[in-house]
Amino acid sequence: HLLEKDDRLIVGVSGGVDSMGLLHLLNACRETFDLSLIVAHVNHGFRPEESEREAELVQEESARFRLPFEYGKFNVREFQKLGGLSPQDAARRIRFHFFYDLLHKHRAQKIALGHNADDQVETVLLRLIRGSGLRGLKGILPIREQKVIRPLLEVWREEIDSFALEKKIPFLCDSSNLKKDYLRNRIRLSLIPFIEGEYQPNFKETLLRTSKILREENDYLEKGAEEAYQKIINEAKDILSFKFSEYQSLHRAIQRRVIKKILEKILDCGMVMEDGGGADVHKIHQNLHQSSPSFLLELPHGFWVEKRYDLVLFGKREVKPSPPFEVELISPGHTLVEEIGKEVVIEETDRDQFRDYSGPPNTALMDYGSLRFPLKIRNFRPGDRFCPLGVKGTQKLKDFFIDHKVPKFERPRVPLLISGERIAWIVGYRIDERVKITEKTKKVLKVKVV
Repeated sequence: HLLEKDDRLIVGVSGGVDSMGLLHLLNACRETFDLSLIVAHVNHGFRPEESEREAELVQEESARFRLPFEYGKFNVREFQKLGGLSPQDAARRIRFHFFYDLLHKHRAQKIALGHNADDQVETVLLRLIRGSGLRGLKGILPIREQKVIRPLLEVWREEIDSFALEKKIPFLCDSSNLKKDYLRNRIRLSLIPFIEGEYQPNFKETLLRTSKILREENDYLEKGAEEAYQKIINEAKDILSFKFSEYQSLHRAIQRRVIKKILEKILDCGMVMEDGGGADVHKIHQNLHQSSPSFLLELPHGFWVEKRYDLVLFGKREVKPSPPFEVELISPGHTLVEEIGKEVVIEETDRDQFRDYSGPPNTALMDYGSLRFPLKIRNFRPGDRFCPLGVKGTQKLKDFFIDHKVPKFERPRVPLLISGERIAWIVGYRIDERVKITEKTKKVLKVKVV
């Protein structure tokens, strides 16, 4: 079920027709399902004038429905450069980072997004063009990790437009959707109309139906891969292994998925590789099926694979542990922290300088009066605890890292901002509840790691 009684939802609303339509539908269901809705809007900073109008529209509609409104404004371009990402990927990561923070802050159960059937068709076609297996071609999931729901995923854009017109729902059009700079836009504006006109008038319906079939078949293969994994894999403390003869007896489709599961297990963060680990899986699969009776293959992320005749071993290179460090910071001012190869920039300012208190993951805004100086930067220590923003009580930092799927070998490299003896900010993730900005805040401390 997408919705349950008494659900508390973070509703992502951009101001476009899909998300505004979703907001109106969920608001209409509020009494029936006893829903609590929190409206979340993200300003990516790509289109300054349009973005301000969109934020105002969403805020006005939230006020009309008497719903809480959360606004996040981010410099996506800066985050994009730091992470070496495309603008779309950077925006998506920031958006989900913001939504998941709100999920914790409001103790909500789900995040509701306005993706529709046309989005599904475009996504499947985009992945087909780029090259994807079943896992990618199954498309966008209507519900993911029991947290992200997409109630409009089987509703066509044309139907949403008609609904908005009939109900007089206000919305704004994103001008960037009409530019052919992006492949997705070219697919929507040129490729799909061409296929419909020249080859298959019902192309979108056909592709949507195909993606549902592929989703079911992917689920079946995943189940088979899990059974095969349990049957042939031997798990030691740091090494996974199997007999090559047993591996060879599996269907090739299952073989690849077993390798993917091994890599995810070794990464030790429970994460599902977004691209299916395609490049690494293909390389391992290819090497295993070559005639050589033995080989040693080293891969990114610290993986290695060794074949010794009938024995195949998977492990992770010993990563040189990050030595403990602690650096006192200049406040206000700039401090170069050589241990992490970054500079920490601290500014002090009045609260009224900020319209919102969100920022990109490399920036934190905190209540100046709640901090103890001098501030310091250090790395993870066993037994570290903090109080995550939006959570009552403290949590082990180790558990926080597990929840946020941070691999073990990365944890000692995550910088921590220290105030007195407390963690004030896990850089890139979350500030402490006790240093958040409140109505009583007079002075704000802005900390940026660049």
